[in-house]
Amino acid sequence: MKHSNPPIEWQQGFARSTTTGLNMAWESAGPTDGETILLVAGLGCQLTMWNDDFCKPLLERGYRLMRFDNRDIGLTDQHPTNMKVNVPATFLRNKLGLRTPTNYKLDTMADDAIGLIDALGLQRPHLLGISMGGMISQIVAAKAPEKVGKLVTLMSSTNHPKLPMPTPNVLHNMFLKKPKSTQIEDVVEHVERVFTAIGSPGFPPDPIKLRERARLSYNRAYKPAGVLRQTHCVVATGSIEEYTKAIKVPTCVIHGLDDPLLKKACSERIAKLVPNSRLHLIKGLGHDLPEPLAPTFAEIIHSHFAT
Repeated sequence: MKHSNPPIEWQQGFARSTTTGLNMAWESAGPTDGETILLVAGLGCQLTMWNDDFCKPLLERGYRLMRFDNRDIGLTDQHPTNMKVNVPATFLRNKLGLRTPTNYKLDTMADDAIGLIDALGLQRPHLLGISMGGMISQIVAAKAPEKVGKLVTLMSSTNHPKLPMPTPNVLHNMFLKKPKSTQIEDVVEHVERVFTAIGSPGFPPDPIKLRERARLSYNRAYKPAGVLRQTHCVVATGSIEEYTKAIKVPTCVIHGLDDPLLKKACSERIAKLVPNSRLHLIKGLGHDLPEPLAPTFAEIIHSHFAT
């Protein structure tokens, strides 16, 4: 039977960040002469989180897409450390305005990305960052505006401790309830539970596709210690508003009205702090990338990057 919707063919490689020396996994698709979008993934997510459903409408508009694994995740180098982390304790300290030692901060992850742009020879790519990746993208745009084109943050935040907290159900499923074991089916069950908790009420995820993607992710690279360090990094970094306020590149902010993890106030704060930014709030959208909204995402993103 002929496949009517073939998968995207991604070119794969590794590059060493010129700023941090980190060996980073990357993949690209689309015309080499097209405007480049650097896709910056969220907490605990590999580059494959930017799935074909989301990417195809952007490729159809002629963009070149570059996606990569952040440090401590996927095929990119893990952070060598013996430092033990306590996320709940650090979360409490953050809410109290207290600092906590950490293996690395979001600033470091932004430096990884800046060095990757140089290592790959990208000419002022646009930045598209989701969740934690949106925080990283804000820092990149503030620190190295000469290296980027425009910015889109998707369901992200300034990470200020006074912004609304996730719902209790999300906190429980994401940070307190662990997989029964590190075996694949237990991990897949955990991923399904988490993404169901944070997903879009207006566009419920397909459980079969969700589990299939979780298995692919597990088989590609399963690094629970790296996910824990990334989580600690986000919490310990605290507010990035000093960077948000410094952003000068054209910025578009997208968020779901029904996001249970990062409430819409988180993106409203970004839009308030970045001059002349555009805010798009989407009804029914939670903290995921629903397939039915792929054309909507692509249209908003394209209208920003193309003008």
